[in-house]
Amino acid sequence: MTKKVVIIGGGVIGMSTAFHLAEKGMTDISIIEKDYIGSGSSSQAAGIVTCHQWNSTSITARIKTLDIFEKFSKILDGYTFQQVGCLNLSNEEDYNLGSELRDLQDSLGAFSETYIGNQLTEKFPDVILKDNEYGVLDPRGGFSEPHFYVPALKNKIKKMGVKIHENEELINFNFQGENIKEVITFSKNEILEKKYNCDYLVIAVNAWTNLALSPIDFKIPMKNFIHERFVTKPFDRKLKLPAINDRVFQSYVRGTEDNRIMVGTTQHNPDNYSVENNNFNIKELKPFPNALEFLKDSLKDRIPIIQNKDWDYHTVGLISVTADATPVIGPIPNMNGVFLCSNFHSGGFAYNPVAGMLISEHILEGKTTIDSDAYLPNRFEGFKTKEYLSKTHKLEDLEIKRH
Repeated sequence: MTKKVVIIGGGVIGMSTAFHLAEKGMTDISIIEKDYIGSGSSSQAAGIVTCHQWNSTSITARIKTLDIFEKFSKILDGYTFQQVGCLNLSNEEDYNLGSELRDLQDSLGAFSETYIGNQLTEKFPDVILKDNEYGVLDPRGGFSEPHFYVPALKNKIKKMGVKIHENEELINFNFQGENIKEVITFSKNEILEKKYNCDYLVIAVNAWTNLALSPIDFKIPMKNFIHERFVTKPFDRKLKLPAINDRVFQSYVRGTEDNRIMVGTTQHNPDNYSVENNNFNIKELKPFPNALEFLKDSLKDRIPIIQNKDWDYHTVGLISVTADATPVIGPIPNMNGVFLCSNFHSGGFAYNPVAGMLISEHILEGKTTIDSDAYLPNRFEGFKTKEYLSKTHKLEDLEIKRH
């Protein structure tokens, strides 16, 4: 009998999961999306990708993600991974504190190049460092343009036979004993309730995770934060800069395929944001006061060419962060056939290729080809989640808990 998979969430995580399952031979895969494909945080993402992470699990996972992005560049029509390099900027003190981490990265194959002060400007003329600032470059890193990647991946999985149901909300899911049996939705197009029999259910809705988990007694200790990005009007020349994670100013910068500059931040938005019901629309999020002025002032000496440039548009999205600032990927304990793939901090777009691969391996093999135990949902069994959810948390306090 053909096994049936239902995936809740039509962002890049849900679509990547569908791709890997279909690639491995599964033929009955349905994606349920409450709005339209890519309508949530996927379309608001920075798209920056680097394998320079903070532990062996994440480093290995991101190396695999880069392998898959390079593969996608060959098989997804209209999409190319922009391998311009990804640069982590820091002051001298933070750079010295990171020496053991860089050794770990090198030992796992996440190699780097280090630049000090004007050494970096010689390689990337549009970036300026102070004499005591350091740039550590991941030469394999770069970025993806969400507005190219999302439709390219959607078209690919449709050709692979994946069924996509848009404007359809999750209402409930039912079990037979401890085994998932069916998913109940409401179609806003057909104005009717629908039922899907399934052997496996994957919940990939990020900021909406605990809302989707309402039917069961399991929740994730998570907080959502507003993420903003601003994009200039096009420049009249090709830009010479990598994708940049700026630890000095807690922001990021990258070029775009049409010669604009994108800047963004989450740190400037301290408030927690909860998603209480399916009526929430990400487009209703409001920009945080003075965020653009904060970025412009922070970057005026770092990227001088943006100073007198006109800004074209800006978007607002959500990032979702667990209590240990680590993603959730794997089976929900004590519920056969239900899997979570969510809460990727600000790296959901960067994780999506490998996250989909890991979920497909959990479903088909019961284990993963890389060590991913740190991502398993069962780490939150016994956690005081209800108490955690009732309190406000700062993003910087969560980030130091990454492991």
